[in-house]
Amino acid sequence: MKTMMLVLLFLAGAAQAQSRYGYAYYGSPQMRWSLPANNLHMQDTGRPTNITEQRFGQIIDEVMAVWTPVAAAKGIKLTVEKRWSDPTVNASASQSGKTWMVNMYGGLARRPEVTDDGFALVVCHELGHHFGGYSFYGRTDWASAEGESDFFATNVCAKYIWGKQQNRNGLYRRLRETPPVVQKACETVWNGNANAQAWCVRTALGGHSLATLLHTIGGRDAAPAPSFDTPDKSVVTKTSVSHPKAQCRLDTYFSGALCTAKWDLNVIPAKKFSGGQDTPQAEQEAMKYSCFTAGGSSVGVRPLCWFKPLNSGFRRF
Repeated sequence: MKTMMLVLLFLAGAAQAQSRYGYAYYGSPQMRWSLPANNLHMQDTGRPTNITEQRFGQIIDEVMAVWTPVAAAKGIKLTVEKRWSDPTVNASASQSGKTWMVNMYGGLARRPEVTDDGFALVVCHELGHHFGGYSFYGRTDWASAEGESDFFATNVCAKYIWGKQQNRNGLYRRLRETPPVVQKACETVWNGNANAQAWCVRTALGGHSLATLLHTIGGRDAAPAPSFDTPDKSVVTKTSVSHPKAQCRLDTYFSGALCTAKWDLNVIPAKKFSGGQDTPQAEQEAMKYSCFTAGGSSVGVRPLCWFKPLNSGFRRF
C-alpha cells in the first residue's frame, strides 16, 4: 500500500511538472508565440546541438541588455524566463500591467535547424510583440501581429544588437554559401557601408535558420523548402495577424534586413492610436519609422503574403 502511494505521488508530481511546460499553455489568450503550436517537444532529447545551455543564456542576455533599458525608460519592467530544461519548441510573450514578459525555452535552442543568430532573432521576435507597433493583433490589442514581429526582429532589433559587431559581421561578407540574391540585395541597399552589408547578410541567414524550422513544423512534404530565390507570390485581402507560412516568413525576415528607415526607440508606432490601431491613419503614423511603399520605399517593405496595406501605392518588394 505504501509503495502504491509513493508511485501515485510520483506520477502526480510528474504530471504537475509537465503541466508547467510552455506547450501546456498553447491557446492561452494572454500569450503570443513565435511559432505555431506544435508537438516537436516530443522529439527533444535534452542534449544540445548547436547551442549549449551557457550559450543559450548568453544570447538571451545580449538581446535583453539592449531592450531592458528601453522598456525602463517607458516605466516598464521587462523580464525574461530562461527555461533551458523545458522541451517546448517555441518562445512566448505576455503582458501584465507594466510588467512585460518573454519566455525562452530550451527545446527551441536544441533544435538542429536553429543557429545562434536564428535563436537571437526569436528573442527579437518576442520583443517585437511588445515594441514592434503597427500592425497589431487588433484595434486595441497590446501585441504586434506575427508578421510584424518578424519584421521588427530583422528591421529593428537585429540592427541594435549586431550593428556594432563589425568584426563578427565581417565574417559574413566572405561566406561562399551566401545566396547570390542575398549578397546582391544587401550590397545594393547598403551601398557604401561594408558593416551594414555584412550585417544584412547575417540577418538574412539567421532568418533562413528559422524558416527551415518552420518548414519542419509545417510538414516538409507539404511545401518546397523556403528559399530566397522563390518568394511567396500570394496576396492577402486582409492583414493576417497569425503565423505566416515558412516562405512568407523568410521573405519578411529578408525584407526587414533591407529596410533603411530610421527607428525611434522612444516610440511604439501607432500604439493606442486615436481612432484605433488598425486604421489608415495609424499606418501613416507607422510610416515615420519604417518602410512602406506608400511612404516612398521601393524595397524593405512588408510582403503581401501577410500584409494588406491600408494606404494606396503599395507594391511588392
